[in-house]
Amino acid sequence: MRRRHHPRYAIVLTFALALVLSACEGGSPANTAGGSATSGGTTRLLGPDSFPCSQAPHDLSYQRYGVGRMRRGGLEPEELEKHHVVIAGEAINLHGKARVVDGGTIEMEMDDDYFEPSILVGAPGATVTLELENEGVRAHNLFVPGQDIDLRCGVRARDDVEVTFPTSGVLVFRCRYTATSGMRGALRVE
Repeated sequence: MRRRHHPRYAIVLTFALALVLSACEGGSPANTAGGSATSGGTTRLLGPDSFPCSQAPHDLSYQRYGVGRMRRGGLEPEELEKHHVVIAGEAINLHGKARVVDGGTIEMEMDDDYFEPSILVGAPGATVTLELENEGVRAHNLFVPGQDIDLRCGVRARDDVEVTFPTSGVLVFRCRYTATSGMRGALRVE
């Protein structure tokens, strides 16, 4: 019995072969998705440069990142960084301090196991806008107790959030996913 091939298969096969040959010759197929696979010998990610953070789910989905310091079902607990500090009984991987002014804005990097800057110093009751950017290789979270802030920031996520300093003392914020590995920060009144 002889099989008959549909003409559309020949077109699809020809197009796929052209893409493969183009890639082998160093060319780059056209890309309309917001970026190219290669550009000048460097690899770039496809799609938008960043994504917005979203409200974190209030269910048991946090458990998929592991119990305590166990990361995503891993067998070994993550260690705190060598130069961590303890503030209000909570271990914080220290990656800088910054002074902020009421009504100001500051960039805050979310990376794997730390916020940078980790400690913000400001006036009592000051309100500051954090320009969050997740530069890590996995999703992170910003949870500020008592302020209805619980954001999930996926890889390449960027977003702005307004936080308020306590009237006195210190307020520790954290990533719900990796807090026990030291991904915490503090709003300290001075």
